[in-house]
Amino acid sequence: MANRMLLGSDQYLAEFQKRLSADKEYAELAKGVDDTYTLVLQAEPDKGVPETMTVGFGINAGRMTAMWKGERETSFILSAPYGVWVDILLGKIGANRAFITRKLKIVGNMPRLLKTAKATERLVEVLRGVPTSLHGKYADQSFG
Repeated sequence: MANRMLLGSDQYLAEFQKRLSADKEYAELAKGVDDTYTLVLQAEPDKGVPETMTVGFGINAGRMTAMWKGERETSFILSAPYGVWVDILLGKIGANRAFITRKLKIVGNMPRLLKTAKATERLVEVLRGVPTSLHGKYADQSFG
């Protein structure tokens, strides 16, 4: 589909920010959140994903206040192989389940992050609404 955006591209990140900031349900679930996040999508060269992608964003009172590519100091760092992120986006595994099963590594204040589990679930639901083109061997799972 021509209107899909490549996961991690500037266009994709702008659409993610726009949709999340406009989502009333997310705003309510994350109204007490004031944190920053780094997402590390680790390279899988054998699966056509040659480079690690790192993006970050800030949430304040239920709104995304910033989004960037690259590393910065953040409240939380979430990292996993690219394929795990694909499975989360496709709903094959929930973000919280990925953490519990150690497929998703998290650095940061765990009790504080767990308090926002419902907001995280909603964030992933919003991402599933973004027409997404995936990299490498995952391209046939693109959606939207």
